[in-house]
Amino acid sequence: MNSITSTFLLIIVSLALSGCALFTSPYDVTRHENFTKLKAVHMKFFDDWTVGTDKTWNLESVTSYCDNGDLQYREAFEYAKSTDKSDSTGERAVKILWKSFTSNCALSLKKKKLFSKVFIQELRPEIEQNYNYAIAGELARVTKK
Repeated sequence: MNSITSTFLLIIVSLALSGCALFTSPYDVTRHENFTKLKAVHMKFFDDWTVGTDKTWNLESVTSYCDNGDLQYREAFEYAKSTDKSDSTGERAVKILWKSFTSNCALSLKKKKLFSKVFIQELRPEIEQNYNYAIAGELARVTKK
């Protein structure tokens, strides 16, 4: 391969690699941390209020947990909203996860009993995957330097 071809290939590869940074948003440590904390809040909700756990369903406890969780989602949403300058992916991701948490809280408060193991075995993998997508999406961002 001659030097002109090598130089041309080097330029093409450099442009391709630098071009990727132009179409992505910078990675945000706080947003990543928020997604992982929110996942833990949601999974603990399932762990605490599923048949077979040491907890018994209690209106005050469930309401308090859901209210505290709601505040954490609200904080994460406001942070994402304040940092989403060129896109609203973080904001949308938090909204989707927040709606899921709120829906699960509402179901628990409506039924006034622990979730069944079968219900959680079917629901939990999908919920976990949604958090994993949000976390992976944040990790996939390229940091501009």
